[in-house]
Amino acid sequence: MKKLFFSLLIGGVFVNCTMISPVEANHIRPVSSATVLQQVYFHDVEEFLAQYEALLNQGHVYTLALEPGKGIYIVSSPASINSGTDLLAVRQHSFSSKDRLKFAKWCNDQLNKGNILTIGKDKDGTYWADIK
Repeated sequence: MKKLFFSLLIGGVFVNCTMISPVEANHIRPVSSATVLQQVYFHDVEEFLAQYEALLNQGHVYTLALEPGKGIYIVSSPASINSGTDLLAVRQHSFSSKDRLKFAKWCNDQLNKGNILTIGKDKDGTYWADIK
């Protein structure tokens, strides 16, 4: 009786290990949020400026476009403007203003026309935009 019980116990453990092993080997990990790129849309340029003001103040430049029915999104984020040659190029823009609301309205109008804009902010507080 002991041999029969021991045989069933050992056989059960063997079968159990055999059944569990392939399941663990084929386990698929869920995709983490860090691996999925998610597009963020903004209602208007004013909302974008509210969230990215600090980065614009540091010299970051962003290219924005409008996707009809979804909103404004960041197409690309080129490098920061900090070299002397970049500063010379910055002086001639499609539009510039120190008035944030005036700047946002102009950008919204351009994006609604289907234009793509590269925007930034100078150290003196002037917002600027270039139509691509």
